[in-house]
Amino acid sequence: MKISGLDKLLVSLAPAWGTARLKARALTERLSTLEAGGAREAKRHYEAASQTQRTSGWPTQSNFLDADLSLGLSLLWLRGHARDLIRNNGWARRAQRIVANNTVGWGIVPKASGPKASKAHTLWRKWAGSTDCAVEGRKNFYGIQHLVMRSLVESGEVLIQRRFRRVRGREINLELQVIESDYLDHTKLLLTSDSGGPIIRGVEFDQYMRRAGYWLFKNHPGSGRNAVPSSFVPAQDVLHIFEEERPGQTRGVSWLAAAIVPLKDLSDLEDAELVKQKIAACFAAFVTDSGPGDAMGEQSEDDPLVETFEPGMISQLPPGKTVTFGVPPPATLDGLPERTLRRVAASMGITYEELSGDWSKVNFSSARMARLAHWANVHHWQQNILIPQLCGPVWDWAMEALELSGALGMVSELPAAEWTPPPMPMLEPDKEGLAYSRLIRNGIMSLSAALREQGLDPETHLREIATDNELLDKLKIILDSDPRYTTGQGQQQKDAVPMPEEAARDLAPEVMPLVHLMARALAEKGVRK
Repeated sequence: MKISGLDKLLVSLAPAWGTARLKARALTERLSTLEAGGAREAKRHYEAASQTQRTSGWPTQSNFLDADLSLGLSLLWLRGHARDLIRNNGWARRAQRIVANNTVGWGIVPKASGPKASKAHTLWRKWAGSTDCAVEGRKNFYGIQHLVMRSLVESGEVLIQRRFRRVRGREINLELQVIESDYLDHTKLLLTSDSGGPIIRGVEFDQYMRRAGYWLFKNHPGSGRNAVPSSFVPAQDVLHIFEEERPGQTRGVSWLAAAIVPLKDLSDLEDAELVKQKIAACFAAFVTDSGPGDAMGEQSEDDPLVETFEPGMISQLPPGKTVTFGVPPPATLDGLPERTLRRVAASMGITYEELSGDWSKVNFSSARMARLAHWANVHHWQQNILIPQLCGPVWDWAMEALELSGALGMVSELPAAEWTPPPMPMLEPDKEGLAYSRLIRNGIMSLSAALREQGLDPETHLREIATDNELLDKLKIILDSDPRYTTGQGQQQKDAVPMPEEAARDLAPEVMPLVHLMARALAEKGVRK
């Protein structure tokens, strides 16, 4: 800071006041310098925020709107384009199946806990494993899970409405109706509803912005039978399942949104290339009469104009007529389909190899790493979408139905459930099976949890093992894989109970050598037969 003559005079006449003035001037200049430097720093470090030639054609106005306003009517167009691709584009259809199959597999299964958990689990298995759980009676609960995931990929959202239907002999008088998001009246908009909050695209909120209900059509809007306006359905009877990508988002967006344009362009390019090759295969010959012909040089009725080409075609042309072919620039793909499919796979959260079926450029390690990265998305879809938005609420509905029917009797609280999704498929069963064994032996994973991951019910599976063991003992058969008698290396267990000699006489011939070896080993150790 430069000190003027006036500043020196003031300091000499009034030292305290002059010094304070100098400090204030210095602080002001310092703040001005920092502000100017900060602007320069922001311009230099946040180049994407600057309005330059490179960003001049980048529209960003709509990105400042909230999640619902930015969707607007785009929701309908996105849904329509996605459905068209899934109907007519094999890559989109395959991507949808990959997401649904890997996320649901054989189904996400529950384990009941709390009072009367065993009975509740048995009744749940009877209901969820049959078609009684669906209104139309064609799917079990795990088929509903698969349909929900397919709908999320296609439409971005799906609704489940519960229906109570009393049927003789059925303990859970509950049926689930899967309805497309088209049933949700997107034209229903209101700033303040009877519940105290707004109505946004058919979803009604209370004053605390909690979902109070949904405005649903009785029939599908595209069915031609939707003459009745939408009606209000309480939120406790409807599940609205979608992935919330922005805070405050009310409706879901098709998971194909970022892949729609690339897939459409790729489809058009492949169609054009096929037509080009078909035309190139149409070798044709044209004969022109060099005689005088028609004086007017017109086409006679016997020689119609050539409008289509066929392979090996020979056409007679009138005098003076020639054929000229346009030569368009060659369309070289040069790996464009592969790059496009990689882009689509990345937008869908799946691997390029699974989408394309092309495993020629990967080895086992790279394929496994890609699979693990994809499985992180699968875990997200399972734990953050399907389980909290579908499985958990449906379990609560089923327990309420059991309470109403009196099948559980008097309980202080309804049983809860812990959900186990299927694991990633084994790439090396011998090594990964050994890993399961070690996890169970070290107490990191329970046997029941491992069985549920394989899609098995622990109680049913273990009872089946006990029944098999009882039958083996009754038939006096010892298998090399029976851990009660042999170790994992095929050796006799140290504390195994020896089979009586009279029982060994009735054994099948192929089992006799093993019995003789066991008897000899016992004799050498001095154990009585």
